[in-house]
Formats: sequence, structure tokens, C-alpha cells
Amino acid sequence: MKQKFFITGGMGYLGSAFAKEALKKGYDVCLYDSLIYEQNPSRMIKEISENKKESAELKFIIGDTRNKELLKSSLEYFKPTYVLHFGELSSVYACNHNPIFTENINYKASKQVIDICEELNLKVFYNSTSSVYGTQKESKLMKEEDPLPEPTDYYCRYKLKMEEYIKDKTGKNPNFKIIVFRPATVFGLSPRFRIELLPNHFTYMAISRKMIRVSELNAYRAAIDIDELIQGYFKVIEKDKWKHLIYNIGHHNMSKKGFSIGIQKVVDCKIGSAPDIGDIRNLQIDCSRFNKEFNFYPAISYEKSIEKIAKWIKNNLENLENSNFAEVLNMPLNKWQQICN
Repeated sequence: MKQKFFITGGMGYLGSAFAKEALKKGYDVCLYDSLIYEQNPSRMIKEISENKKESAELKFIIGDTRNKELLKSSLEYFKPTYVLHFGELSSVYACNHNPIFTENINYKASKQVIDICEELNLKVFYNSTSSVYGTQKESKLMKEEDPLPEPTDYYCRYKLKMEEYIKDKTGKNPNFKIIVFRPATVFGLSPRFRIELLPNHFTYMAISRKMIRVSELNAYRAAIDIDELIQGYFKVIEKDKWKHLIYNIGHHNMSKKGFSIGIQKVVDCKIGSAPDIGDIRNLQIDCSRFNKEFNFYPAISYEKSIEKIAKWIKNNLENLENSNFAEVLNMPLNKWQQICN
């Protein structure tokens, strides 16, 4: 049977990248997105479709996950094999900037998405985040069953509440097929680029300022190239079954200094210190559960990823800055300017 994917947040960073790969494989895709980041649909659809097979179909619905009637009717009409629920606010800064909006989108609307999918017996991918591991006091690869700290931001608060909601639902209905990912920080190129993600941000600073300014140089982060994350999703789809509910998925565990030095090998720049702006995360993740179960072993070198990002930023730098970073930010412009100064 032909695979069909319905993607909430389909015009977002992850959704558009997944859609592009799915169409390239010949699968059908429906993008469901409210365009809150003022994306240009014509440009994006052209890029998403550039390598699609003739047999693949692409549909686009301007829709909000809070609109229960439209969401349900769209799912009933499209009849997807999988629903990829990526339609949440994805940034600590964006969520802290508007807590009520975050609760409405990332919790109330997300519960609604999950409820409808259960009712229609649809398989679901849900992205939580590795940020739920917070600020670790010791150097340790965090596993899925490790105790989690109290969330210090609204982004993690509602991701954890959604994890609990999904655990409760699958406990009551074991036949409901849903998998929860805790991805590392994603970076790399997408039809809808996000410039503020740590390696993307550092590469932009290296090119535009010739200086990567870093707070907490020795703090660790987990990261994964978006192309490898998409490969991981397709590993699950190919197998079409999973043993656990929650999986870490990532590749690199490095300090901010390590991420910066990797960029320095590609772009001629300096590394300097910056004042703390409230992002206190310090974590590394163990992805062995996912890697072993799905035979997934990411191999793209960090420097190879940075080469692609650097080339794109150099080619688009003038337009990015002249447009006040339109389409590429998941955070308030003034906060981004503060980080870059």
C-alpha cells in the first residue's frame, strides 16, 4: 500500500524537510500549517516538490490545529498512513515569550490532534525534545528512563505534559500506535530554514561577524543533522513497529566549544565569550535504544554538515539581513538581535 503522510506544521523546519524526502520517494503528502512564521507557500511548495516523483501527490491546507472541525475533516479526507504532529511552537524563547499561546498550541491543541488520531485509528509521530533533560550536573549520557528535572521553561513544561498525556492514553488503549521522539537539537538545511538553532546560529555568526560569541563554553548539547533525523523517521516507517513509547534520537554530543571549533575548521573566524542570556541547558543523550532497534547509525560528519550550512548562508546572507530574517526565526526578532550583538 502506498504511504501517505499528513504533517501538522508541514511548512515548518522539520515538516517541510520530511515532505521533500517523502515526495522524492514517491509517497503522498498533505501539509497542514497555519503559516504563523509568514512563510511564502509558493516558494516553499516549489522547493519541496523539486525532486518529487510523478506518482507522488502533494496537498496543502492552511489550517490551525486548534480548528477541530477542519483538522478532523482534513484527516478523514486524506486518509494518511501516518500523522506527523510537528505543529507546535518550537523554541524556548518563543514559548517563554507567550506562555498562554504556548499552552493553547503545544498542549490543548496537541491533545486534540492526538485524540482525533486515536478516534480515526491513525498512527502518529510526536516530537518531544531532548531539552527535557535540562541542566545536568554531571557528565552523563541521559537515557529515556532517567529521572527528569522540573522544567524551567514553557517549552519543556508542555512537552512533558504531552508525554504524560500520551502515556496515559496508550496505557488505556494499547492498540493506539504512537511513537514519541526526544530529538537532539536539529540543524542543517530545510525548505524552511531556522537560523537560531545552535549550529546554524554559530555558523551565521562565523560568516557575518567573523566571531562566534558563546556563553557557557563547556556546556554540552546533543545535535543531529536534519537529513539524518529524517532518515531515522523513515527507519521507523519501514519497520512499522516499535517496542517502546519514547526514544532519544541524535548524533553528536559536544560542548558549545566543540561545536564552535568544528565551525572554525570550515569558516575563518574567532571564538569569544558572551554573557548568559538565560539558556542554561547542559545535556548529553544516549541514543542506543533507537539505534539498535532500528539499525540507525548516523554517519554525516559535523564538518560536512557545516560546509552545507555555510555555503547556503553565504549565498543568502544579504537577503536574510535585509529582510530582518523573515521566515527563518522561531523567536522574537529583538531577542535574536540581542543574541547576535
